Amino acid sequence: MDTITQITLGAAVGEAVLGRRIENKAPLWGAVLGVVPDLDILANPFLTEVQQIVAHRGITHSILFCLLTPPLFGWLLAQLKWNQKAGWKQWSGLVFWVFSTHIFIDVCTSYGTQVFQPFSNYAASFNSIFIIDPFYTVPLLGGILVALFLNRNLHKRRWANYLGLGISSFYLLMGFGVKWHVNTVFEDNSRQQNMAVDRYMTTPAPLTIFLWTGYLESGDDIHVGLYSIFDNDQEIDFITLPRQSDLIAPYRDDLPVQRLLWFSNGYYTVEKRPDGLIFSDLRFGRSDLWLSGANPSSAYVWNYKLEFNGDSTQVTGIRHFEPSFDTRKGMFGQLFNRILGE
Repeated sequence: MDTITQITLGAAVGEAVLGRRIENKAPLWGAVLGVVPDLDILANPFLTEVQQIVAHRGITHSILFCLLTPPLFGWLLAQLKWNQKAGWKQWSGLVFWVFSTHIFIDVCTSYGTQVFQPFSNYAASFNSIFIIDPFYTVPLLGGILVALFLNRNLHKRRWANYLGLGISSFYLLMGFGVKWHVNTVFEDNSRQQNMAVDRYMTTPAPLTIFLWTGYLESGDDIHVGLYSIFDNDQEIDFITLPRQSDLIAPYRDDLPVQRLLWFSNGYYTVEKRPDGLIFSDLRFGRSDLWLSGANPSSAYVWNYKLEFNGDSTQVTGIRHFEPSFDTRKGMFGQLFNRILGE
């Protein structure tokens, strides 16, 4: 999830776990600890872009990290002796819950989180919430802000935070239920439209769990469709994208290409341009949020340009780039209407 959400979630969890013992230090340190797993990006200047793909959401987002580091962080925080009501065990509990909730909410997004590192680089992803979703973040933020402005001894303070956590958690769980319904709709459409689907994935559109994008793999084609739970009917119009995997077939054994295939989970398309081969990860959508149908001028959001050796026989690296946000900022009015089923 985005940094603001992780800070807010950390503060709310800190308040819930230790707020009664250490007062405002609980949400403060919860907020600070809420971003610690994402500090793996500090290594980026020392890594190639190929290495960055594996490093982010790697060991610092693993179950092992959650189990081994809380006692260390808890001991360090206890040495500050801010409040004798909390020892290293209590501090360790706070760290554990902040790290665990950080990692769990990341797993709910589409990026992929390597929770089994260092034993496996499997990237877990529930695809049940977008990386920025105000319906999840705002209740959390409201609950913790109200709690911070209330007197420490008032029961209302604790319950304001619980209410924020409860509403956001309910919304998060609701995403799983909505996803189950959405998956059923896409499966029914694939059968009704006689698609030979090898596998598929669904992921929520930006800012909501009410509009979803489905990616259906059929041979070397990817069928993309939108469905809102507020649509008048359940018939989906699909766009068919040629994956063009033959363009990278000669380079599949090269490490950069292997990393891209792993990261994208196979949901990609390759385009040959005058300046080289472009690998686009479809999971992160298109600059028009897929609202323009088969419009070929819309750029994909998550792209890599392949870099070759001198005689172009080997892929030696990749360069990540995104389209200008200017191509997307005018789409949010259309997005709102599409969410409502228009």
